[in-house]
Amino acid sequence: MSAITSIVNNQIENVISFFNISYSYFKKRNPFINSISTLLKSIYVFLSLGKRLKMMKYQVKLTYYRMHQMEKLIQENNPYNTPGGRNLNKYR
Repeated sequence: MSAITSIVNNQIENVISFFNISYSYFKKRNPFINSISTLLKSIYVFLSLGKRLKMMKYQVKLTYYRMHQMEKLIQENNPYNTPGGRNLNKYR
């Protein structure tokens, strides 16, 4: 009889230990609050995608404009081009 009670007591201690470890984990990490905060962050990112897309389109257009401006200046000051090449802007 004592062997059965000792086995049952060991099992009960194991279950209690498991619950203590689980309680400590939930108290320290709190996965429910972490999942809720992650969900809220993803909703915020999803709602702000329009602004980000608009800003990125603006940056791409600005880069294309600057690149076109540089190509235009290079073409104007090309020495092989007859009207250009002689008038260099020294302040640039």
